[in-house]
Amino acid sequence: MDETNGQNSFPESNHHYETIFRAFEKYGTKRAFKKHEFIFQENDPSIAAYYVDTGLIKVSQSSQEGQGITLFLRYTGEVFGNAELLAGLSRKRYAKCLTDSMIIAVESRQFLALAKQDPAFSYSLATITARRLLETQNMVETLISRPVAWRLGWFLIQMGKRKENVARVQLQLSHEEISYVIGCSRQTVTELLNKWRDKGLITYEKKNIIIMEPSRFLHHI
Repeated sequence: MDETNGQNSFPESNHHYETIFRAFEKYGTKRAFKKHEFIFQENDPSIAAYYVDTGLIKVSQSSQEGQGITLFLRYTGEVFGNAELLAGLSRKRYAKCLTDSMIIAVESRQFLALAKQDPAFSYSLATITARRLLETQNMVETLISRPVAWRLGWFLIQMGKRKENVARVQLQLSHEEISYVIGCSRQTVTELLNKWRDKGLITYEKKNIIIMEPSRFLHHI
């Protein structure tokens, strides 16, 4: 979903997100979560599926060393927590708010009823899930085939809000969390950001990054 469209604004050519939102709005319950608050934790029962009305959520998994590995982010207009619910499994990951967030929860029985009985809802859900799978495959290919600098630049652009030819990124992840996502060390993330700032490729101050001409930026790093 394009973040630049604003809260609950959907591309005219894609009604699937709107279909999902309308169902959550009708059958769900809204709740405000504070920054750093957990929505669910590992091994919790899958009691609901969730929709990000506003905010930013990270879905992570604990490593053997006890560190949290961020697997993906969920932005405004996205659903999460539905896969384990549909599979009848307890939570394998945890979901935590990176900002103050408003979440709509549809409890498991109602969500399963929608998936089974509402063709428009189930088709939209399947379509969005298929797109996520393709995006994940593309991300895996990127992580395998590209050098670390390109991976970091690409990830920042994905996180940013683009307007005209500028990407503005408000970092919600620590350098260590970013390193888990793109597959490098925390020190490498810090060194690259400082290097790009010193070269004038980015403006970077207090977790705010501005990337001018993102496509050209990727060619210069």
